[in-house]
Amino acid sequence: MTTGQYLAHVFGWTLLHFCWQGALIALLLACVLALLSKHSPQLRYCVCCAALALNLVTIAVTFERVAVNDAGRLRHAVINANGLFGGVSEELVQVSPSRLDELEQALDHSLPVVVTVWSLGFALCLARLSLGLAAARRLRLIGTMPASTEETHLFAALCKRIGIDRSVRLLRSAAVQAPAVVGWLRPVVLIPVGALAGLSPVQVEAIFAHELAHIRRHDYLVGILQSIAESLLFYHPAVWWISHHIRKERELCCDDLAVSWTGGPVLYARALYQLAARRSNSPAITLSVNGGSLSMRIRRLLNQNNPPAVQPFAALSVLALAFVVAGVCFRTAQAQHSPTAVDRLNMIHAITGVHSAIDTTPEEKSSDLMVAKVAPPAQPLLPTADLSMLAAAGQQEQEKKKPVRVSPGVMAGQIVSKVNPIYPEEARKARIQGTVVLSATIGKTGDVISLAVVSGPAELRNSAVDAVQQWKYKPYLLNGEPTEVSTTINVNYTIEGDGPSAVAPCTSKDSGCTMPVLLSGPAPEYPSGAREAKTTGQVIVSLTVDEKGNPQDVAVLSPAGHGFDEKALEAVRRYRFQPATRYGLPTIAELKVAVDFQSF
Repeated sequence: MTTGQYLAHVFGWTLLHFCWQGALIALLLACVLALLSKHSPQLRYCVCCAALALNLVTIAVTFERVAVNDAGRLRHAVINANGLFGGVSEELVQVSPSRLDELEQALDHSLPVVVTVWSLGFALCLARLSLGLAAARRLRLIGTMPASTEETHLFAALCKRIGIDRSVRLLRSAAVQAPAVVGWLRPVVLIPVGALAGLSPVQVEAIFAHELAHIRRHDYLVGILQSIAESLLFYHPAVWWISHHIRKERELCCDDLAVSWTGGPVLYARALYQLAARRSNSPAITLSVNGGSLSMRIRRLLNQNNPPAVQPFAALSVLALAFVVAGVCFRTAQAQHSPTAVDRLNMIHAITGVHSAIDTTPEEKSSDLMVAKVAPPAQPLLPTADLSMLAAAGQQEQEKKKPVRVSPGVMAGQIVSKVNPIYPEEARKARIQGTVVLSATIGKTGDVISLAVVSGPAELRNSAVDAVQQWKYKPYLLNGEPTEVSTTINVNYTIEGDGPSAVAPCTSKDSGCTMPVLLSGPAPEYPSGAREAKTTGQVIVSLTVDEKGNPQDVAVLSPAGHGFDEKALEAVRRYRFQPATRYGLPTIAELKVAVDFQSF
């Protein structure tokens, strides 16, 4: 077998193995995405990119393992040809092929076709990518003109405000039908001629912010790398599915940045809606505001997300099953390492009794041929004295494993992250306060691995345990090594004035918090006077969403007059939310809601 044939054989088997490996990675990603459905798009985007990178790592590792296995088999074939088992006739070592062997041989014979088809497909994908890059470059040069002075000033001010130091050009283009970003080192934002007509300056700024978010996140470069990965693994549908999710989450990330920079989710959603009829016909390598499912993005901006298609419990079950199957496959693959060589050697050993014909050099002992091993001699029984010493040593070892007792003051200074307890509503109303004393064991990684209530009001105990079990400590070092420690934790509950010493409300910037989701929001009543005068407006309302999802402390933050403020307050008070959570527990949160009065 020549070097070219050997590499083609190895790469062919690598492509075939990736069929099931890619499907398994996609299954795991689907489960993880279901579990992260309520988390930020940035987290899901990173997970999807990691899954695509894992595909490339998997195919590289598979290539290496197949190459090593095939090298071992070739070495075994050469040794057999040299007559190391010269005393054994050929008839005695023949083995009837099983169905799996027949399937393996059939696949082995088809490898040249597999590699040829992959090579043609890869070449076509690279040609498609090259044409897309060339077309994107032409978009910067053909049919473009400078943007208006007002748009240029608005664009430059936004670049400065969000901290983009690179030179970014804004051009109008007759070749695109939706705003798009072209280029990475010298990016250009292309605006279709007439696309922004009818949009307010705030909406135009939000559209610009979306494109600048792509530039700040270096999405153009990531898109090129993503296209290269698609070209390498073009034949697997799971890769395209993962890539689709990367593009979808990328657009959601840019939507969030655009809203955070401009502060108008409703206005931005309206701008997206008005651009819906102008779908981009530009090359796929460009990044445009119309990317992803537009209706899904608009619903998300309006806090009307659909429930996840896969429930978290089902996702966890499938995830656990996938890990079990992967483990079984891995163990089976290890057990069947070079099966043909093993079977033939075992038959030779059974017939001739030869076990040491290959036992020559240390290098050969480490090869795949070393399948016959001499069983070690039975160990003599230990004397009674030795057994006593062994038992004493075991008892000392158990003593060493017991957690070290540490004073509460020492561990208080080791806290890395702390979740404040939620004051139970019934205890608050009954004005029950006091201190819950907990006995805790902190593991070697700093996690709270066990908790027991020592004392404290019964109404407050569950709240204390729920909070403390989420605390994270620095690992306690004993002689320079992490060790388990036991300590006492006091959780104080006090009521000040009319209410408890409350936890600060969640905001969108707090880590560990998930913001409330609007479940029902009745439309506001349009003031009759404003309707007759055909007056429009927008009222910004601030509110606090309590642990049950009800709005509290509703107040006008940005008034609009003409009777809009009162109607907006009436509508928001009837809103119902899915409560915010802090580390999985319901909590209060502060929100700002924009109530639009646009339809007469």
